[in-house]
Amino acid sequence: MPKSSSDRDDSTSKAQEPNGSSANASVSAASTEAEMAKAFTDLLRGEQQATALEASLTNLESKLDALLASMEADPTYTEAHQGEKVSPKEKEPTSKK
Repeated sequence: MPKSSSDRDDSTSKAQEPNGSSANASVSAASTEAEMAKAFTDLLRGEQQATALEASLTNLESKLDALLASMEADPTYTEAHQGEKVSPKEKEPTSKK
């Protein structure tokens, strides 16, 4: 039985399929590379933010240390607060309904 024109088109497209798959693989690889580049950029941005936060926390820690040292060096403060201890806040009783 002779092949119809649609059968020939199918066989032609099937023959071209490997090339189409190759093109799809190239697009997929490019897409993967773009996703990896974006992930790397996001990671780098996160690292920079973490570094900035760390510097800010280090600065805050230095200020707190200086404040604590000045309080400990002040004899009026240490004498007035010598017996005080900071205790956790007592839990409030829960009401029953």
